[in-house]
Amino acid sequence: MQQVFYPGHAGQPCVGEYTIIIEKSDMLERADIVLVSRAGHGAAFLNGNFGRDCVVNRILANDLNGIRLDRIRLFVLVEKAVDVPSPMPPFRGLEIKDILLDTDDYIAKGNPGTVRRRNFLSRLFTGISDRISYWSGHVVGGCARFSTSLKMARRLDQPEIETLCARIGLVRPQHAPPISPDNGLDRLSPRNTLSSSSYH
Repeated sequence: MQQVFYPGHAGQPCVGEYTIIIEKSDMLERADIVLVSRAGHGAAFLNGNFGRDCVVNRILANDLNGIRLDRIRLFVLVEKAVDVPSPMPPFRGLEIKDILLDTDDYIAKGNPGTVRRRNFLSRLFTGISDRISYWSGHVVGGCARFSTSLKMARRLDQPEIETLCARIGLVRPQHAPPISPDNGLDRLSPRNTLSSSSYH
């Protein structure tokens, strides 16, 4: 686990931890980022997007530079304050499904992409000037800014939380069930896809 500092929702200094786990399967390898917020260490990673985005961008640019975004998953563990000590740390957990590319920054930094100017009527009725298309394989850590959203986040159940804690060394239960197979693995398969985005 590595310590990381980030701004809270009011700009106050906060401290958290993170680690990266390389998960291997028969078909591919992926990187799981795990952010950990401890009780009493300032605003948690789930309290606001800005601090979490600062940390995620730092990790993508420094630790996972050049790694395809579709090979990366993001988990957050937030410690709950409890009065009675327990061998199992009392965490709640989420898998954040949405790591969103800033398409303006992507183009501004000279990444490969096709920019198409919309026609006058389309610009008039939608307010959108251009549309860009890019290959998913070019969207990698460090290529541009990214943001995260809790809109499509998946709540982890207790067995998944215990398994994740065991994987990162917080606890070592004797029998840890695997994380649910419904974890976006198909979404993270290395398909060569084209994406399109519109921006002003």
